[in-house]
Amino acid sequence: MFDEIDQETLNLIIEIQLQDAKNLIRGKHRDGEQPDTELAMQLYCRELESLATIRSDHAMGRSMAHAVLLDGDTIRSHLEEEQQAARDREYAINGEPSAAVSGTATPDTVIEDEMIKKLAALYIGFDDEEYPTAGESSSAQAKRTSKSASASLRRRCLACTADVPFFEMVQCPCSHEYCRGCIAELFKAAMSDESLFPPRCCGQSIPLGINQIFLTAELVGEYRAKELEYNTPNRTYCHQPTCSAFIPLQFIQGDTAICIKCRSETCTICKGPSHDDHCPEDMATLDVLRIASENGWQRCYSCRRVVDLSTGCNHITCRCGAQFCYVCGLQWKTCTCDQWDENRLIDRANVLVDRDAEGHQLGRAQRAALVERARHDLVQNHQCLHQRWRSRRGAFRCDECHDRMPDYIYECRDCRILGCRRCRYNRL
Repeated sequence: MFDEIDQETLNLIIEIQLQDAKNLIRGKHRDGEQPDTELAMQLYCRELESLATIRSDHAMGRSMAHAVLLDGDTIRSHLEEEQQAARDREYAINGEPSAAVSGTATPDTVIEDEMIKKLAALYIGFDDEEYPTAGESSSAQAKRTSKSASASLRRRCLACTADVPFFEMVQCPCSHEYCRGCIAELFKAAMSDESLFPPRCCGQSIPLGINQIFLTAELVGEYRAKELEYNTPNRTYCHQPTCSAFIPLQFIQGDTAICIKCRSETCTICKGPSHDDHCPEDMATLDVLRIASENGWQRCYSCRRVVDLSTGCNHITCRCGAQFCYVCGLQWKTCTCDQWDENRLIDRANVLVDRDAEGHQLGRAQRAALVERARHDLVQNHQCLHQRWRSRRGAFRCDECHDRMPDYIYECRDCRILGCRRCRYNRL
C-alpha cells in the first residue's frame, strides 16, 4: 500500500501519526505502574520512526539506482578513458602494457548492462520506460520498450532447474546461472567444505563482488572471514576443544596465538596449549607422522594435512588448493618423480573395465585387452580438465564426495571419473 503513495505524502502521514501518538503519552506515573496504553503508544512510535527510516533509505536507494541507470554510459566512458591513459603510460615506460591495466576492467568490479537492469528491478521496481531521456528519438524509445519487455523473461537455474525472473539470477563467468537461493547454498557449502572453496562453476571462480547483492549481509561477512582463514598458510586454531576458532595472523605474537573468542593461548608449533618456555615435542603429531611414513602417505606443504592416495596419478590437489607431488611432497612440477604409480594405474583400469562390463563375464584375452586400453587412456588423460561429460543411468557412487546417486551420475568422457551434479559443476 505504501508503494502507491509518494514520498512527501507518506512523510506527512507518518509525522502526523507520530505526533498524535506522542500526545497520548503523558509520562507521569509511578515506577512499575506504566499504563498499557502508554506502553503501546511508545512501541507504536518506535515502529513509525523505523518506518520513516526505511522509507528514507528506500528513496535514497531509488535515487542512486536511477543515477546509475542515467549515468552508466558516462561513467563507463570515463573509466575506459582512465584505463586507456594508464595503458599508454605503461607502454611509454616499459614498451608494453602491464597485465594490471591491459584489460578494460576486472570481472569482479565491472557492471554490465544486464546487471544494471537487475539492480533497477531489485531496488527500484521500474523499467526504462518511466525515465525517457530528453530529446530521445522514437527508435530509441522502441529499443527501450523492447528491453523492458525482456525484463519479464525467466531463466532456468542450473542447480534446482526452477524458472525464476532474470533479476533473481546470478550469472557465472562460464555463463551458467543460479537463482538467489542456490547461489547462497553454494557459498555456504564453500564455507563448510574447503574443497568447494572458492565457489566456482565449470572450474571458474564465482566472484563475490557485485554478486553480493544476492546474498545476505550476514552470509557475506561470514564468507569474508572464511576467505581470510582459507587463504592463511599453516593455520592455527584454538586448542580448546569447545572453541577451536581460527586465529588470524594479527593475533599471533611469536609462537603464541591468542584466541579472539575465548582468549586462550595456543602454541603455533604444536597447536596445543601455549608454553612458558621452548615447545616440547608433540608426541601425538609425531606418532601420526610416523604412521604416515610407514604407509607412504604424504603431507601437504601448505596446510600440513596428511593425504593418502588410493587411485589416480601422483598429482595431488589438496583441499586447501595446494598442488604437490605425492611421492616427494614438493610443489607440483618442481620435481622429477614419476607422474603415476603403475600398480595404482592397473587397479584403476580394472575398475573401469568392471564398470563397463556391468556384471558380464569377460574372457581372459578380451579383459587383458580392455585393461591395457583403459590404462593407455588414463596415461593420456592423467591431467584431465573434465570438460566433456556424459550421463550414465543406474546407481553409482561419486568419486569425489562419495555420495551414492541412485538414478544416474555423470562420467567424464576422457579420464572416466564419476561425479555427481554438485561435484561436476562446483568441485572438479
